[in-house]
Amino acid sequence: MAMDDNESCGSRAMEPSSPKQNRLHRQKLEVFNQVLTRLQDLNLEEVKLPGFEDHLWLHFNRLPVRYASDVNVERAEDVLMHKRLLDQAEDPANRPVFDVRLVQVQPMYNGVSTNTVDVNSSVKDEIPSIHPPPTFGSSPNLQALEIHDNKAHVNHGESDINSTSRSTRPMHEITFSTVDKPKTLTQLTNIISEIGLNIEEAHVFSTTDGFSLDVFVVDGWPYEEQTPCIQLAIHEQGQTSESGSESVKIPNDGSDDWEIDIRLLKFENKVASGSFGDLYKGTYCSQEVAIKVLKPEHLNMDMVKEFSQEVFIMRKIRHKHVVQFIGACTRPPNLCIVTEFMSRGSIYTFLHKQRGAFKLPTLLKVAVDVSKGMSYLHQNNIIHRDLKTANLLMDEHGVVKVGDFGVARVQVQTGVMTAETGTYRWMAPEVIEHKPYDHKADVFSFGVVLWELLTGEIPYAYLTPLQAAIGVVQQGLRPTIPKDTHPKLAELLEKCWQQDPTQRPDFSEILDILQHLTREVGGDGEDKQKDKSIGSFFSALRKGHH
Repeated sequence: MAMDDNESCGSRAMEPSSPKQNRLHRQKLEVFNQVLTRLQDLNLEEVKLPGFEDHLWLHFNRLPVRYASDVNVERAEDVLMHKRLLDQAEDPANRPVFDVRLVQVQPMYNGVSTNTVDVNSSVKDEIPSIHPPPTFGSSPNLQALEIHDNKAHVNHGESDINSTSRSTRPMHEITFSTVDKPKTLTQLTNIISEIGLNIEEAHVFSTTDGFSLDVFVVDGWPYEEQTPCIQLAIHEQGQTSESGSESVKIPNDGSDDWEIDIRLLKFENKVASGSFGDLYKGTYCSQEVAIKVLKPEHLNMDMVKEFSQEVFIMRKIRHKHVVQFIGACTRPPNLCIVTEFMSRGSIYTFLHKQRGAFKLPTLLKVAVDVSKGMSYLHQNNIIHRDLKTANLLMDEHGVVKVGDFGVARVQVQTGVMTAETGTYRWMAPEVIEHKPYDHKADVFSFGVVLWELLTGEIPYAYLTPLQAAIGVVQQGLRPTIPKDTHPKLAELLEKCWQQDPTQRPDFSEILDILQHLTREVGGDGEDKQKDKSIGSFFSALRKGHH
C-alpha cells in the first residue's frame, strides 16, 4: 500500500531536518507512491513478494532526488529494471550490467509532449506508438530532435496527420550499472561510440553506496538486437575485468546534485549578450557566479543539444585551468549554466577591445595556463573544438582558464569525428573540410591563439571568416609570424599549425616547450610587476563588475 508522508515505516519516516530536505523527501516519497501504485495495478509477480515495498523504497532512497523527479511514472516497470541492474552490479563478475531496448520519442503537440498524460487521448491515438517512450520521457532535448525531424518531413510535403511525419524513427535506450569509479562515464561512452552509435541524451546517477546508473538514448542502430555488439565492445574495452584494488566507496547523501533551483540565483548586471543568450554576473548561495541564460524565444534543436552537451561535459571536469562548473537549471523555459565568475574577463576583450598587449614573460604564463587546461581535457578524451581567445578567461588572481564547452565532445576511441564546428579563423583545416579529426584539431587552434597573444591582432583580419577558411585549406594560409619573434616560439607556432595533424605536438609536449622557454627567457622583473597596461585594464574591468 502506498504510504503517506507521516507514515513511519523504516527509512520512509520523516526525520527532523532542514525545510529543503523535508521538501525533497516528500517529493521522493510522492513519486515512490505513484510508481508503487502503478506497479500494483500491473499485477506483476515481483510486486507480490514479501518486503517488496521496502526494497523499492530503498532503491529510491539510494538514488538522488533528481532520479525521482525525472523518471517517467507511466513507465514504472523501468524502475524495476533499474533496481534489478543495480542489484546485479553488486556481483563483480557481472559488471557492467546493461539493458537495451527500443524506444520511441513522441513529438510536441501545442508545446506538450505526447509522451505525457497531459495530452488528450484522441491526439495520442492519432500518433502511432510502436515502441514505449524513454524512461525519462519529458526530455526537452529529445523532443527538440523530434521537432527537427517533423519539420524536415513537413518540408518534404509529408504534412498529413497520419503520415510518418507525426511518428518517429525508433531510438535505443541503453542502461548501464556498475561501480561508480573515476572515468566510468568516459569508458561507457567509449563503448557506445565504438559500435557506431550517437548519444542523443544521457542521464547519469550515483547511488549513496557507490554504484552508478547511467541511461543513454542513442540512434544509429539499424537492427533491433544489438546486445552482442555491446558485449563485444565491453570485452574489447576490458570492462568485464575489475582487476586491481577496489576504489574506496565514498558515502553519497544525494546533496551533491548539480541541478540548481533558479529561485536561489540572484541576477546582477548583464556582462554580455548574444542572439541566443545572455551572460550575467550574479550570486548563488553568497558565491559570485556567472550565469549563462538561453533565450527561450530562440530555443531550437541545435541550442538544446549544445546546452545539454555543455552540462554533460562540464559537470565531470575539475581543474585549476578549466572554468569551474557550479550547476545548471535544466527545466524549460529557464535553461541556464552557472559557473565561477571570472572577474577579469576574456583574453579576446583585453587584446582587441581594450587594445592591450602581452610582454613575453606574461604571454608565456598565459600560454602555459591554457596548455595545462587543454592537456587535462585531452587526457580525459575531451576535444574542445572551439579554442579561441574569447573562450579563455582570467580570474582575479591572474589565472587563465579554458571555458565554454558548448561544442566540446567526448572523443570516440577511434578518433574519427567529422562534424564542422568551431570558429573559422581558429579552425583546423581538417575540420573545415569535414575530414576525420581528433584532439590535434585543438592544437592547431592553440597555435592561432598563441600567434594572437604574440601580435595582439585578430587572425586574418583582412579577410572574411569564409575567405580565411578557404585560404587555410586550399592555399596553406597561416598568420604571418613577426620577424622579432623568439626563434623557439616561432618554431612552436609552425609545429602547431602543420597541415598534417600527426605532425602537430600534443599539449604535454607543448607544455614542456613553453616551460623550458619560460625558464630561458626569465622575467627580468616584468612578470612580477605585470604589464602596466594589463593591470590598469583589469582594474577598470573589476570596477565595472561591482
